[in-house]
Amino acid sequence: MPFFPGCLDFRSFLNLLFGVTIHAMKPTDEQKAILESSHRVIRVNARAGTGKTTTLNMMARKHSGEKLIYLVFNRRGKEEADTLFPKNVKSYTLHSLAFRYEGRKWKDHIGHFSPSDALDAFRSDQQALANLTHGFLTFFLNSPLERLEEAAGPFQVHLKDEALALFKLRSVKIVQAARDIATAWNRKEMPCPHDFYLKLFHKSGAFHRALHQYDRVLVDEGQDLSPIMLDALAKCKKKVVIVGDTHQQIYSFRYATDAIRQLACDREYDLTLSFRFGKPIADLATLFIREAKKEKHFRIVGNPEKSSRIAFYQTLENINKNDVAILSRTNFSLFANAMNLRSRGKAFSFERDIQSILWRTLDVYRLFQEDRDKIKDKFIASFEDGARLKQYAEEMDDFQLKGMCQIVARFSREFPEVAFEMAQLCKGESPAQNTITLSTIHSAKGRQYADVFMDPDLALALESEGIKTIPEDEINLVYVGFTRAKENLYLPNAFLSVMTPKWRTGMERIKMSRAKRRKISTPSKIPGHPSVPAVPGPAKIIRQEASVPRVQDHLGYEPGDRVSTSMGLGTILEIRGRECLVDLENQIAKVWQPLREILKVLK
Repeated sequence: MPFFPGCLDFRSFLNLLFGVTIHAMKPTDEQKAILESSHRVIRVNARAGTGKTTTLNMMARKHSGEKLIYLVFNRRGKEEADTLFPKNVKSYTLHSLAFRYEGRKWKDHIGHFSPSDALDAFRSDQQALANLTHGFLTFFLNSPLERLEEAAGPFQVHLKDEALALFKLRSVKIVQAARDIATAWNRKEMPCPHDFYLKLFHKSGAFHRALHQYDRVLVDEGQDLSPIMLDALAKCKKKVVIVGDTHQQIYSFRYATDAIRQLACDREYDLTLSFRFGKPIADLATLFIREAKKEKHFRIVGNPEKSSRIAFYQTLENINKNDVAILSRTNFSLFANAMNLRSRGKAFSFERDIQSILWRTLDVYRLFQEDRDKIKDKFIASFEDGARLKQYAEEMDDFQLKGMCQIVARFSREFPEVAFEMAQLCKGESPAQNTITLSTIHSAKGRQYADVFMDPDLALALESEGIKTIPEDEINLVYVGFTRAKENLYLPNAFLSVMTPKWRTGMERIKMSRAKRRKISTPSKIPGHPSVPAVPGPAKIIRQEASVPRVQDHLGYEPGDRVSTSMGLGTILEIRGRECLVDLENQIAKVWQPLREILKVLK
């Protein structure tokens, strides 16, 4: 992990290592404007890799005579800040700050809050109502609202279809169930979650008083703040500097809010020069946001000292480099990629500990196998059978349980052994060296890698809906994925056919320019066919299809053949004329593909 994610190159790291301090670094013109600002509340919309943490560090050092508090997104950010920021800065996560003032009173009564805690409150629609109660109470705990009843209306914005209809029908009972649980926490009759003492910290006014002990408040990751923090910052009378990237907001499903848009400020600044990657990746990210969000003035500038490139790949079969990450949208694709690498004897590691996901997935497997005695998750055990669990997940759009059902359906023959095997990979103190890193975009947030392969499931999310209806979080996930790469960004061919004509034209230009650069010499000829180039051999990292035509007889395909498509590997289910229906391996999806655009995978 670099000292300053997304901004310090190796030379700067060496400078730090040998004693050159941050204040000796020369700020860019954009950073200088922020450092010289005299406004009380400023917002900094910092693009990916533009040095937002470094900018805050520079500010802390410039104001060394002040007492500053730095609020970071997670524990990893706090540990880095404790090492790198000057002594006039105290760094906290939101919950660690709340724990200092309020959480200590509850330290012997803190536990996990899950939908199973609400099961006994209902007789019919038990699981759906318990899940709604869990979501509703979690929403309330992270809101500045005083009473549970006040949260019922705003909470409905986060619900869809069946879940929304059920909440409206049973809202009185759900609110009462939530009140009963909160009362039990308050009486210490059952363990409370961290969000409970956070709520009390805010409600008592202690949050407001804590911030006013400092001369200046620095806030990172402002695009994904708890509404409670946004409320405290809005009422704070001290100097406030909040940095973030609106286009990296990916936690709205956890009820996070974008303070970069919502917090009133005296002045707003931009950081547009990325230290992480060069011009090609910066131009791609710029085009993507302009087309996906219709923000014609969006701009991110690449580091002129960085050499980056973009390429397209047909399959993930031939990755043979270190410091490579495969980033996916869903846990299902994460697991599918792990199974693919495992089958080929490739070393891999996970970006974060996924044991909790593995154990719940194992319980889902046991439910489908009717091995109920071994199920540990009370919520999963409450279903009659696997079919009912799957039905519930689909109706209530429970994406976590849907993913677990998909994993079990696809890989049931490998269970239960594979769950224990992969859990063992999570027990190391740090990811293994010289392995391929597997991660969802959410887990990769704040990280960077030399080479990034984007999973086809990210393109599938853009293709499934019209450009006007793509949820903003889905767009942001792709943007975050693009901007994790430092040197090489590899895209599945599926990105060539999504979104707008301007985007597709841009993708074709990138692919064709790559093909031209790769065509160093004239390809050899097939004997007896002097006018037809020979079929290129397999590439070491990616397979480029655009540079030379294929020589292949497509009439030999049959249902059951394993093939490579623009969306990844899959198996032919059906053939109609010149098209075939392919069951994709790396996501639960079936797509029709022209026979001329697929390749048979040899066993």
